[in-house]
Amino acid sequence: MNKIISVALLHSLWVTPVFAKYIPYKPPGESGLIRNSPIANSVAGDLQKPKNDYNITINYELGMHCTGFDFSYCCILPPYNSIQSQVVKTATGPYEFPQLLKADPNDPTVLVDGDKRMKLEYGHIDNTFSEGTKLAYWNIPYDVNKDGKYSKNENVGNAYFTHLYIYKDLKGSNPKNTSKDSEKKRIGIELPIPRDAGPSGMPLKNGHLHYTGDKGTIVYTKSPVLDNVPIVLTNPGIWDALGLPLTPFYDELMKKSPLEIVESDIRPYQEAWVGLVEAKNGRPVIDSHTGKPVKFIGTNPIDVPNCANCHANDNANGDTFTLYKQEKAFWLGLGASPYMANLKATSISILQIHDARHGTQFLAKYDPSSRATQNRLGNDPVLCQQCHADNVIGVLQSKGIEQILSGSEKREDWDTPIMPLSEALHRVHQTIRPLPDSEGRTGTCAGCHPAHRQDGGMDGYPITEDGRNFFADSDNRDTEGGCFAGRDVHSNPNKENDGAGTPEHLNAIGKWMQNNVSNIGNGKNGKGLWCTNCHSQLSRELYQRDNLQNAFLQTGDTIRNKSIDEIAKAIGVSRKTLEEKYLDPKVVLDKNGHDTPGKSGILLTWAKDRLVPDIGVIAIKDGAPLVKKDEDGDVNVTLLSANPSAKLASLQLPDEATGIAAVPYDAASNGRDYWLSAGTPHCADCHAPPYVEGQGGVAFPINQPGKYSVMRYSKGHAGLACQACHESIHGLYPVTPKVDPTTYKQAAQYNPDGSHGPLLCASCHETNKAGVPIVAEALTWKGKKIKDDLDAAISWIHGNAHDLGGKNIK
Repeated sequence: MNKIISVALLHSLWVTPVFAKYIPYKPPGESGLIRNSPIANSVAGDLQKPKNDYNITINYELGMHCTGFDFSYCCILPPYNSIQSQVVKTATGPYEFPQLLKADPNDPTVLVDGDKRMKLEYGHIDNTFSEGTKLAYWNIPYDVNKDGKYSKNENVGNAYFTHLYIYKDLKGSNPKNTSKDSEKKRIGIELPIPRDAGPSGMPLKNGHLHYTGDKGTIVYTKSPVLDNVPIVLTNPGIWDALGLPLTPFYDELMKKSPLEIVESDIRPYQEAWVGLVEAKNGRPVIDSHTGKPVKFIGTNPIDVPNCANCHANDNANGDTFTLYKQEKAFWLGLGASPYMANLKATSISILQIHDARHGTQFLAKYDPSSRATQNRLGNDPVLCQQCHADNVIGVLQSKGIEQILSGSEKREDWDTPIMPLSEALHRVHQTIRPLPDSEGRTGTCAGCHPAHRQDGGMDGYPITEDGRNFFADSDNRDTEGGCFAGRDVHSNPNKENDGAGTPEHLNAIGKWMQNNVSNIGNGKNGKGLWCTNCHSQLSRELYQRDNLQNAFLQTGDTIRNKSIDEIAKAIGVSRKTLEEKYLDPKVVLDKNGHDTPGKSGILLTWAKDRLVPDIGVIAIKDGAPLVKKDEDGDVNVTLLSANPSAKLASLQLPDEATGIAAVPYDAASNGRDYWLSAGTPHCADCHAPPYVEGQGGVAFPINQPGKYSVMRYSKGHAGLACQACHESIHGLYPVTPKVDPTTYKQAAQYNPDGSHGPLLCASCHETNKAGVPIVAEALTWKGKKIKDDLDAAISWIHGNAHDLGGKNIK
């Protein structure tokens, strides 16, 4: 074939992101300060007073999202990045309270401040489109209704979320109180998703944030034992643009064929912006301090996983799986960059291995000798959640092995469900190639999850391009990039990391972590925590034993306030086992270099027989769950309480019930507890109250009453989301500027002294010289006046998070 490929041909062939030579790049107008931001346009002022008329906080739910961008073969997760904001009108005097602004009850896009009516525009700096040169999603056909035909809206973009549905609106309204399939409006079918828009229809650009009101943004899904399971996508009282198909590529860098993308093009910390405009005419609202438009930026993180570093070479394939070589050669012959060719070859590698090990037929129609550039598989792309349950996108049901192999879609043909996607991926990769560093901590966290930096540099990448473990003889935490490692406050050893400038307020577990792992904040200038110190089985054990009355004050039943020895006893293990398998789990290699089940603390997190926290209390009849069938014949259990510790006297039992039982999450969702509050780390695991999350329940089954919520669903002082002042998990203030300059400069937009987070009281209040709001000087915390004690003041606002806008202050 002629090796001189025309530009037109290259642009006609869609592919995914790629890594190669280091090409430093900043979007137009970026010089360390953002265009039209309060930082760039600030004037010298009083550091004890707010420097903005309005503060618009900006965050994303998780602190990082990773997905591929070529959906023509397969992909693990869909593109889904949200903008979540709150708007604070700052105090104008020492005895004034800031106001958290809401929407017009009749128009969720209109923000009201007295007589002022405004809207919140949003977008991303130098990232205004996705489908085309950045993303192959809507352009990839997919037989959504499985009738063998392809209509206008049948594509991957409309196939990923068909399990989610509404009846009337995104508030969870169900006027007919029904569960009939005929009444459901399914996302991607009855509600097709427009190109370059999220599942709720919000566009990537030229949109206005939507206020979630008193209920939040709600869709429904189905579990194996319950129809109409509500999924609260965004908490109440938040302005949001949900699930935007954001990519990590600046527009300026994508003025080329997608086949020419290189790895250094990736910019994981994208800059979302939100600005206030007049509702009537769209004119920018001008800040009286700066004379500039009210406009802020915030991090919207998106990155690409690193599958190719092992699957595009012999590390994952050995001598057995060789089809990837032909796929790579095909794309290289068309002029693709090595990275793009590797990504496509990786898809073939993964599918070939899956077919061999699990009996699937993903490559049954694949012809490596074909010269076709579209539909290389010969059939629809493989979407993992079509078979595997995955709580993160609301797929609560897994297919069974026999059902998958037979191709049946009938519910009655379902057999024992296969494991959820998170468990399947982590267990196989952790067992086969755990990549321990010299300390024994697995390197697959940063090795598989993204570890790119905003400057495009690739030095010190956890897994090298030829699949080697870069930190095998050193420490994983020495990495210079990652969605958590070397970025977040808990993994940021830099001198500018002074946290909030107040004590850490640690419980016994936190103190153990600080002294034995982190060594940050104890005078040792340590390297911080590693992923497995938080994502471990210990978090679940603590959660299961909570029955909280006041989460912020940690009243009620819990073992979080106990000593290490007492916690070990409560869990039923020795102190040594608690330290080695729960607190700081390490890899235990066998003679083949694999992690060893039964010995490894890391594999305990992904074990079939590990503790799964309870989801609630159900009614029992004659020793079995009491079930009823809905209008379509679907079986529904009788859930009596979302608090698994609820007492019998507080429950209303149906007449036919003969008892009650607390049941675990994996009895209700084939996704088990992954991604939910029951299965994720909490601030309360290491921090003493009140430096903890709020109580769950609003977003059940994502969180539960009587239990700690996850941070992304927690609100604190005056109704502000915890992430408003601290930023999103994995990227908590202050971050390392070399890794994540976007978040680093974000907090300085609000803080009068230009510091890098968390947000200071003076960002919204007028304060005294101690940094304490003047309006709160008379308050006390544990019998001590907070007037001249910033630490006591910050403890007060965490411990009195129910006090809104000055109400109930004593």
